[in-house]
Amino acid sequence: MTVRFAAAVLGLLLAAASPARVDAAPRRVVTVNLCLDQFALRLAAPGQLVGVSYLARDRRTSVLADRAREIPTVRGTAESILALRPDLVVFDSTSLGNVKRLVRAAGVPILELPWARSLEEAQTSIGRMAEALGRIEQGHGLIASMRERERQLVRPGPPSATAAVLHAGLLTAGKGSLTDELLGLTGYRNLATGLGISDYGRLSLEALLAARPDVVVLDGGSNDDPARATSFVDHPALRALANRARIVSLPIRYAICAGPENLDAMQILREAHP
Repeated sequence: MTVRFAAAVLGLLLAAASPARVDAAPRRVVTVNLCLDQFALRLAAPGQLVGVSYLARDRRTSVLADRAREIPTVRGTAESILALRPDLVVFDSTSLGNVKRLVRAAGVPILELPWARSLEEAQTSIGRMAEALGRIEQGHGLIASMRERERQLVRPGPPSATAAVLHAGLLTAGKGSLTDELLGLTGYRNLATGLGISDYGRLSLEALLAARPDVVVLDGGSNDDPARATSFVDHPALRALANRARIVSLPIRYAICAGPENLDAMQILREAHP
């Protein structure tokens, strides 16, 4: 047996005995949803994330707009996604069914994650995305930091103040919403929940004034570019309410998605508690 032949046989035996590669993490990942963008921007290795939704660069909706600035953006079309030559595309599980079929037909793997409606659900999605990206350690670290900060911000005891939340068009967040959870954790009764509003509904200014909440939570920048949907921010009735209720500015980007940014919302709410 020649030395060269022996070396070749040894190489084959070692290859057969070696475990399967575990470092098959995707190298070109695209996310197609603002909330999923926020997870991936925190978890992905440098250069691994090659596409995010166009909303990821919007400072009003994205807490990581600066980080997303150098990454190409996509809309919900197979053409814009496949143009980036991804080897993994991460979708919200409830939308873009036709696009998913086209991406699969092109031979590109996809990961579907449900819309997270709570801090716990966000942590589950973070864990699943971290595993898919081959970034399990980073996922564990992000989840641990979220849990520790939440522990520090939770206000003990039963709710001791009433808060009303107003979005554009006089929409509010009621029972079962992410905002409802954040209010409860920081010591508030949610006015909308008390009025029987589930998820998202409309809260009239008349109902708001009659309820006399302790705190009114607004997106402080919502009327920087006035429109009919947000003109209530400067309504005389709301200004009158400010004489007896605390008006709190909570940037909407902190509560659109369930995720680490919710802890910044909790910080604001806890500091504003009467």
